[in-house]
Amino acid sequence: MKLGSSQKGSSFVLLAVILWSVMGFIIKTVEASPIWILIIRSFIGGLCLLPFIFKEKIYPLKNVVITSICMALFFISFTITTRISSSAMAIAMQTAAPMYVIGYGFYKKQKIDIKKLIILILIFLGVFLNVLSSYQSSNTLVMFIGLAIGICFALYSANMQKIKNGSVLGIVALVNLMTTIIYLLILPFNYSSPPTSLRDLLLLSFAGVMVSGLSYAAYGAGLRQIPIEKAMIIGLAEPILNPIWVFLGTGEIPEPMVIVGLVFILLGAFADIFS
Repeated sequence: MKLGSSQKGSSFVLLAVILWSVMGFIIKTVEASPIWILIIRSFIGGLCLLPFIFKEKIYPLKNVVITSICMALFFISFTITTRISSSAMAIAMQTAAPMYVIGYGFYKKQKIDIKKLIILILIFLGVFLNVLSSYQSSNTLVMFIGLAIGICFALYSANMQKIKNGSVLGIVALVNLMTTIIYLLILPFNYSSPPTSLRDLLLLSFAGVMVSGLSYAAYGAGLRQIPIEKAMIIGLAEPILNPIWVFLGTGEIPEPMVIVGLVFILLGAFADIFS
């Protein structure tokens, strides 16, 4: 059976989500500072796809640069939130991205769609409970950094979708190499020794190839075939998978309020699927 354009796009995004879900486990288990995790995974992700940069001309370059900055900020906020809080918290805050997109859609069209409003409210309740959990534990840093995750991811997706020309693999390679440069510029301000364990280096190399490289290429391919809002709704499947891998690998169990928040976010996903 031949898949239509929308089905192919959804399949690409789902593949990306499955690959993304292992990142929380890797961040939690490697003995390396967040900045080195970001440098190694982004550099490997760009290096493994480097030949595709020259396959087709990539433009507009302005959106490539903006996409790179958004990705750098997204990865920084995601990694820090995972390290100082939990994988479930980081993922939950990332899933706020559809809420921003839906809200912007209401503003742009000057019209409120009731079905989408229900989805927005459910996601908002989930994110609010996660923010409240951080506030109650006096971890205000997590609260603010976590909010940046969803905003940066939404901006990354919107700008990635605007890059119409060039191989998706080449675009992702270029974005990864640009983010590597950004991280190297930040490194002197928070310098620490790079990881030396073979296990850690292998895990980060895997993350570079499979997550920073191939998964974001799959996501980019999906964005070329389905609306950004639909792509992000599919991404709401990640909250189920990521904490599971972290629990199996480290035994970390999300706080009860975080779990309740994730339930509301997933209800938002189901509301979109069955509406």
